[in-house]
Amino acid sequence: MNIFPIQRFTVNGDSMFPTLKEGQDVLSLNWFFKPKVGDIIVLKYGGKEMVKRVEKIDDQEVFVVGDNEAESTDSRDFGTVNMDKIVGKVVYQGKILNQVQDDRMIDCPSCSSPVIGIYGRKDAICSNCGFKLACCGEP
Repeated sequence: MNIFPIQRFTVNGDSMFPTLKEGQDVLSLNWFFKPKVGDIIVLKYGGKEMVKRVEKIDDQEVFVVGDNEAESTDSRDFGTVNMDKIVGKVVYQGKILNQVQDDRMIDCPSCSSPVIGIYGRKDAICSNCGFKLACCGEP
């Protein structure tokens, strides 16, 4: 059993496109759930974590698929997966950080990357280059 009840995972690849996009963050509920057909889950297979959709449940095994059949490595390739390989059920699909634009986003004067900050706060720092923004977003 996973020691964290909720965990963040980042989608890697296009196997779940268009439902999930590469770079998108998801939250997984890891305790006290029973997967159902149609659920999007996180599972460990072949030494890595994958995000897939449950297509069929047979006793203690699940058949999982990616929504983008042409780009997915899933049960069509490796067969059913034992229930103990399931990490959790996806319960939240976040936005892709570099595509988020809202009133909290300001451009870094040094590298022009988006910086999450609030105008007037002295602790806004660019995660790309480390440039520190002073009061009112001015350098």
